[in-house]
Amino acid sequence: MNKTFFPLIPLLFAAAHVGAIDLSGPTEWASIHTNAIHAWQAGQKPSASLKVWNGVVADLSKREVRFLVEASGHRSGVTTEFAVVGPMSDRAYESAAVSVASPGDIVRAVEALGTPRGGCVDGRIFRFWPCGERYAASFRALEGDDKPSPVASLFLDTDKASPMLGEGGIVFTGGEWRDGVCLTDTNMPSSVISLYNEGQTVFDIPFQFGQSEVYGRVTLAKTFKQGDLLEFILRPILSPDGKLRVHHYTVKVSPRADGGVVATLLDTDGTRKNDGSLADTLTALRQCQTSGIDPFVMLDLAESLTVKQAQEIATAFELLDGKGLKMDGRPEGGLFFRAYLPLAKWRERKDRIPQPFEVHLARDADGKTKKTLTFVEEDWSGEELDPKLTPRDYPFEQWEELPSLVKKTGGEENKVNVLFLFAPLDMKLGDVLPAARVLQSRLPVVYLFGD
Repeated sequence: MNKTFFPLIPLLFAAAHVGAIDLSGPTEWASIHTNAIHAWQAGQKPSASLKVWNGVVADLSKREVRFLVEASGHRSGVTTEFAVVGPMSDRAYESAAVSVASPGDIVRAVEALGTPRGGCVDGRIFRFWPCGERYAASFRALEGDDKPSPVASLFLDTDKASPMLGEGGIVFTGGEWRDGVCLTDTNMPSSVISLYNEGQTVFDIPFQFGQSEVYGRVTLAKTFKQGDLLEFILRPILSPDGKLRVHHYTVKVSPRADGGVVATLLDTDGTRKNDGSLADTLTALRQCQTSGIDPFVMLDLAESLTVKQAQEIATAFELLDGKGLKMDGRPEGGLFFRAYLPLAKWRERKDRIPQPFEVHLARDADGKTKKTLTFVEEDWSGEELDPKLTPRDYPFEQWEELPSLVKKTGGEENKVNVLFLFAPLDMKLGDVLPAARVLQSRLPVVYLFGD
């Protein structure tokens, strides 16, 4: 998700009577039409059906959230990465608007409608899809009686066939919180509505798009003066029966005596939804999606499965990831499903930068498992563009030896957090996974190759 940031160009002060500035880099935002903001706030009268915070209200009778924003004042055609950022954000230069309300208060207003927070993308917990209920977003200019327009109309998207802001709405991820405090309020970019997968945003797009992948894809289609007041309206997109859409499931897969597998579909509370073949379980998940449910699925493989079986099962889920279900999280002591699907080209050390730690498992003539840690030293001292690679093997007996061995071979300065495991295709996962477990805090990103 890295990108090339704009340099901190000195800000050019415009001569406009409101004291607006040319937003060409990070800077603090200062409200312009403060009297109009106070007037809007004074017009929001709290009641049993209207919950009010500074700059945002939750209208329970209309089942909508309304919040006030100020236009950043960019000309049309400017690249944007956010529809809205919070009032303490320094990213107005790459956002269409800045909210009057804090991101945390917008979250509280959405929760007042009965919508729980979802979750932002976070590789640390193996969440690669924005998680949360969908909301339709529209806006209107505060002056005049204009009918609300879809927020998508604020932007031009170069991908007209699959726009980032489409009929599917935006995802209420809920921002990042700690001990009751909304970190999104103060942590940059302080995003309210992001146009890429941002790790602390309140609302995200319902797709997998990193910052660098889509930079330049979305530009402003409308021009507002800096400080122009707009009202954003958010309405939940519920399932046909009026219930929440997001459901979390676990699929547990175990081997059968005949060489096949049995799959059990469990709801969040552990209730069995389906128990049968893997095909039956996948069909049940697809039926959930067609009935309006947005299924987030964690794959939990029994340790008695072989490496080959794990790869075959993971392949089936890979085909459906993002096409009816979303793979989310890893089980306690297990691996994220994509760990079983490494690319074949990653076996070539010359094409890998940096070099991951490798653990190789093999059986000797007596059937005993041989364990070897391989550390590939990189020597960049030559004149060649590529480093000289020197693999060094360190045999070991007990899994408990592995963490100190990794620390010793890699050195204190080594920041690589990737582990490649190599094991026979017929080896049981229970004989392989201990390597990942003892190194989980040091090498959390794991890929398992079948030999």
